[in-house]
Amino acid sequence: MQVLWKKEIEEIKDSGYLNNNITITDALIENFFHEILSKSDRELLQIAFCKNPNQEELDRLLKDFDIEVKGSNKSLMLAYLMKRRPELKFTEYEGPRLKGLLNFFRFKNLKTISHFSKIGRELNKFGITPMLIKGGAMKFLRQDLPRIMSDIDILVPEKDLMKCAKIAEPLGYWWEKVDIHAIDLHPQGSDEGALDVHKFIYMETGHEKELLKGLYKRARKIIAFGVNALIPSNEDLLFISLVNLARNLRNKTSQAGLLYTLFDCKFLIENKPDFDWNIVKENAKITGTEIQMNFAVKFIEKISSDVLPNEIKNDMLFEKETNEYSNMVMYNRFYLEDLRTKCRAIKVGDLFKNPEQIREYIALKPKYFLLKRIRKHPKLIEFFIKDLKTKKYNFSK
Repeated sequence: MQVLWKKEIEEIKDSGYLNNNITITDALIENFFHEILSKSDRELLQIAFCKNPNQEELDRLLKDFDIEVKGSNKSLMLAYLMKRRPELKFTEYEGPRLKGLLNFFRFKNLKTISHFSKIGRELNKFGITPMLIKGGAMKFLRQDLPRIMSDIDILVPEKDLMKCAKIAEPLGYWWEKVDIHAIDLHPQGSDEGALDVHKFIYMETGHEKELLKGLYKRARKIIAFGVNALIPSNEDLLFISLVNLARNLRNKTSQAGLLYTLFDCKFLIENKPDFDWNIVKENAKITGTEIQMNFAVKFIEKISSDVLPNEIKNDMLFEKETNEYSNMVMYNRFYLEDLRTKCRAIKVGDLFKNPEQIREYIALKPKYFLLKRIRKHPKLIEFFIKDLKTKKYNFSK
């Protein structure tokens, strides 16, 4: 299994959240929740996702919520609430500013979409039909709702990746290759984002390409902003959103995006009556993202109980996989790391020069050899760290 969440799992040992009544997963969620979201952020989310927010709750929030201080990313969420619930009354201070914020992002989105339209129509001429993913797909599905979107992500067959970059160059764009999965396109003379062209969706597992066959099979044809394109099914878009949410949580990036992912998830679920959760679960299994899904689902539930239905919360938490992985990370860190370092520092050739090291070598090497073999046995690992929650052992020694 891929090495994810290692640093975060190590940190919760002394975070104060881990005890006999909470799993490692829940301790991580608790840690992320308080580290990423301030008290006012949590209050904003609670009212934003409340089915029937009342004026008293809004007034209480606005009492300590200064739009100028909070900034546009978080204030846009308040603007969503104003748009969704027009019967709620905002003061003469907030009302005009929130309307202005909606207009600002509306025009900003139009500029970003214009890049997609320009390049996308040219791709169509060369027989390439891009698939809208992430924020671009959600913008197509909710065109009346402005969103934070610095570029538009598309997916194309691997054979067409470099072709897209070369097609865009004569249109006035320069490009940079990003890692192994995507190319960023920018307007000439600018670092501003335009289009992010992917050949697969990066998930840090090494099994991302396993998703492509089903993704293309379930996608439907659309005309998006003047371009012949594809859009994934609601189930696939939700899966991608949850994986990105988990990745942003772990990397502590795109914190504004974390908040808006919840809006996207709620929309995708509620706007497909026959939403098939089995597709989401199968996607997680074939891509090796069960752990990420577990963290994302639990984080959303921690924020609001009104986003995910009970069947997904009760049936899709991959708790066994997550706990086994968390145990393995703790075992590697607090049992093996020091042993590994000490063993590697002892060179066999040096034993003949310094016989005193022989005793240390004999004491360490067999123990390291044995403990390394245990890594493949989750039950034995669980036994070794069973007292971690009660902190009976000092694992760092």
